[in-house]
Amino acid sequence: MPSEIKFFAISSEPTTDWSLGKQVLAAFEETGTQLIPEVLFHWDDKIGPFISVEQVEPYWAQVAQMRVNGVLSEFSIGLRWKRNKVAKYEAEISHTRKDARGNTLDGRLSVYAPLHKKTDWRHLGARICEVMNADLAMLHCFTSFDNEPAQSNTPESYFRSFTIVDAKIPNIGWGMFYGRRFVHEVDEAAISAAGCPVQRIGGGYLVQVTEDINDVVNDFDRFSKRRAELKSLFRDDLFLIKDEPKVS
Repeated sequence: MPSEIKFFAISSEPTTDWSLGKQVLAAFEETGTQLIPEVLFHWDDKIGPFISVEQVEPYWAQVAQMRVNGVLSEFSIGLRWKRNKVAKYEAEISHTRKDARGNTLDGRLSVYAPLHKKTDWRHLGARICEVMNADLAMLHCFTSFDNEPAQSNTPESYFRSFTIVDAKIPNIGWGMFYGRRFVHEVDEAAISAAGCPVQRIGGGYLVQVTEDINDVVNDFDRFSKRRAELKSLFRDDLFLIKDEPKVS
C-alpha cells in the first residue's frame, strides 16, 4: 500500500469568516508552488479552476438551505480543493456549526496526499494550526504498518480518520498539535528532555516524534520506538491505541 500523508486540524472556533479562509488558502501557497490548488469543489460538484485566493471568497462558506422535520435551516457548505500535479493532494474544510440543541460541532480541515518527500508538510501544518487556532491537529505519514484495514468504530479506524472519542485521542501521529482543549496534557520540559521536538505555537504546542516526517517511511521501527517513548510522557488513558504495530 502506498504511503499517504494525512493532516487534520480540528477547531471549535468559527471557520466561515473569509478572514480565516484566505489565510488557510494562503498557507498552501506560502508552503510552496507545488501546493497551489488547481480545482475547487462543493462536495463533488466542480466549481471551476483555482485562479487566486481572492477569487475563492464567494465559495468559502456559501450558504445553503435544508428542511428537517418541516423546519427550514441554513448552513455553510464546506469547500473542497485538489491538485492533480505534483504534489498531488486533496483538501476539504468542514465548517464549525451548531446542532439542533445549540451545541458546537467542531470545524475541520482535512488534507490527503500521496507521499511527496520534498513538500514541507510541517510548515503547512504549523501555519494551519496557528490560523485556525486549532484545538487538536495531526500530521502523519501512514505506511503499511499504520494503515492496515480496520473495522469501523475501532481505535484503528478512529486513527485513520482522526476522530476524537469521549475526549480521547486515537493515537500519536508524527506531528501533533495540542491546542486549547489539550494543551494541559503537554509536559514541555519532559518532552524536550526526551529529545522530541516541541514548539509553542499560539496557545498550544506542536510536538513531533522525530525531526523529519520521512523517518516514518525510512525507518518505521525507529519511529515506532520513539512514538512509544513519547506516549509514555502523557497520561495513560489519553490515547485509545496503547501498543505499537508489529514490525517483522
